[in-house]
Amino acid sequence: MADEHLRIRFLTERDGAEATRVWVARTLKIYREALQGESNYTSLPEYRSRFEEAIRAFEEYLAREPR
Repeated sequence: MADEHLRIRFLTERDGAEATRVWVARTLKIYREALQGESNYTSLPEYRSRFEEAIRAFEEYLAREPR
């Protein structure tokens, strides 16, 4: 999870808050869709947990950052 927080901070510093918010929302959607698929690597336990952690980090970010 710390990795996603670092990436979000990097993107905010580099691209600004609005661009980061857009990226987080888009990536969150992609990750959720990936977890719904059965034939991809996200079905493997070690990857699934990483995606789930990233999703939580993205949700936390979107919940606390004003629009």
